[in-house]
Amino acid sequence: MNLENNKPLILIVDDSPINIGFCKKILNKNGYNTDSCNCGEEALEYLEKNSPDLILLDIVMPGIDGYEFCEHIKNIPEMTDTPVIFLSAMDDEESIIKGFKCGGVDYITKPFRTQEMLARTKTHIDLKRTKEQLLLMATTDVLTGLANRRFFMDRLSSEFERVKRYESLYTIIMIDLDFFKKINDSFGHKGGDTVLEKVSQILSKGLRCTDIIGRIGGEEFAAILPETEIQHAIQIAERLRNAVENLQLEINGKAIKTTISLGASQSNPLDREMDDGLIRADTALYEAKEAGRNRVCSI
Repeated sequence: MNLENNKPLILIVDDSPINIGFCKKILNKNGYNTDSCNCGEEALEYLEKNSPDLILLDIVMPGIDGYEFCEHIKNIPEMTDTPVIFLSAMDDEESIIKGFKCGGVDYITKPFRTQEMLARTKTHIDLKRTKEQLLLMATTDVLTGLANRRFFMDRLSSEFERVKRYESLYTIIMIDLDFFKKINDSFGHKGGDTVLEKVSQILSKGLRCTDIIGRIGGEEFAAILPETEIQHAIQIAERLRNAVENLQLEINGKAIKTTISLGASQSNPLDREMDDGLIRADTALYEAKEAGRNRVCSI
């Protein structure tokens, strides 16, 4: 872990200013960023806007205690994998075991031993970041940085179930690079990879943070637009098409003209499988290509 270039953030939750000051001094000196809260209620508000890499948590505090606080945040999906180390003067077996049952990953007794706290802190931050890296590798297309096919289909399945449950909607957009084989033939696979990377960046930037974009094949992409009716999705698709068409790209001094074809389809309450909407969007994409490419069609 490179603490110099990517300093982890540690949240200290303790009602003792002395303990907070001691922890901050040690951690800051050893390459960590730190924030602190004096009680559980304040820390919960802090976590609504911040995502620390690790939490050092006192047990005995006014209001909700450390055990209650830990149980609460472990029920928040975004906080499930955030490690919590309990800091406490209570060193009896029952207190320590309760800390682990509440979701803590470690337990440090007061008074602190500096090197022990640093070692335990580094171990759990390293474990968290390794897990995050493995998850990223498992869900991300290596070349483009977009969601890979498997992760995209998982998200589509979740969106399909959500829409069924809440009687909502989404739109799928299928996207295909036009004449990509010619680009590979003319500029080699390295040139083709460059085009894929640049187009992926445009597609990602052109969508909203709530949208899901993935590379599902060689030069094929797909996007899920939650809570988006087909008319609005077509407007978004048209902006993507226009942005790619205006892409200025050169390889070995030669300009490359790149366009995309897009097919869109809105979810239907009568859909029985998630593939139903995907097939319609793919059919619309086929129609766009048959009509001359570099256009948006919808079903």
